[in-house]
Amino acid sequence: MCNFKVLFIVFIIGAFALSGCNHSASNGGVDGPSIYSAWNARYHYDAENRKMIPYYKDKQSGRAWGRDEVGRMNFSEYYGADGKPKEDLLALHKRTLDRKRDERWDELNRLRMKEITDRLNGILLEEENEKKEEQTKPTDESEFMPVPFIPSGLDLEENLEEQEEFSPFSPIPAGQTDTDTTEPSPFMPLLP
Repeated sequence: MCNFKVLFIVFIIGAFALSGCNHSASNGGVDGPSIYSAWNARYHYDAENRKMIPYYKDKQSGRAWGRDEVGRMNFSEYYGADGKPKEDLLALHKRTLDRKRDERWDELNRLRMKEITDRLNGILLEEENEKKEEQTKPTDESEFMPVPFIPSGLDLEENLEEQEEFSPFSPIPAGQTDTDTTEPSPFMPLLP
């Protein structure tokens, strides 16, 4: 019974070992894993489609990519050792770009919200400071009293001596009136 168990274990180990070594038949007769053919591939440029296509032993093998007129990636695929596309890498590339764009958007949105919050806090602080200043301001009645206005008249005697030229806007001296009236002229300045 013990020999049967040992033989069964040896048989299973041998089966796994032999099945693991038969990888070249599943890769279309290529020696080694399919990544080796991708590493050994040489690229050819397709000028019409703007694509770089890897070839190994006259079959496409590895990552092929292409770009549009502006330079954005519009084609990206991984070809297996058998020359057939295995994975669409453009979808992976677009998901990566979308993720980075979303992260950048979220970061800018957080910064914007922080700036708005800081501004609002600053405005609230200013309003609180103004209220405190109004409350602590001493109430002095002299602030509400208007500044007294004392009119100042023209000193006619000094002006007449200094003024030698005739001006139609100059006041008429008291002694040079055309009519002798006892009433003072309404245009004469009032005495203080």
